[in-house]
Amino acid sequence: MQLKALPSASLSSGELKLYAYPDNLPDTPVGCVELYNYDPVNRRAAVGLVVSNEFRRQGYGTAMIQTLTLFCQQNTSLHQVYADIAATNIPSIHIFQRAGYQHCATLHDWVVRSNRFIDTFRYQLILD
Repeated sequence: MQLKALPSASLSSGELKLYAYPDNLPDTPVGCVELYNYDPVNRRAAVGLVVSNEFRRQGYGTAMIQTLTLFCQQNTSLHQVYADIAATNIPSIHIFQRAGYQHCATLHDWVVRSNRFIDTFRYQLILD
């Protein structure tokens, strides 16, 4: 799995989007993983993940998160990364759990889905 950023991308701007290309499909992006809400003082950033519909449930999401984690450990001074995941998004919860993220908080009635409030789970990974 290769993650590629746009040439002008930089975490210092507060956000870094990385597009994922599997080794066997080098010209076909399967999704995007991003770091956002970068906090240089506390050395943390939020993680977002999107996998194109046709590539879901094939291990790409897990590979993207694992590759991002390695990228963060080798190329940033981040101490931790975290993700906020809707409680109903079971596939994403499993991806982050497989990548070693730990549930650390529940944000009650945090987001609206189908005209009702649902909880969001915060998952956290300490990098160093």
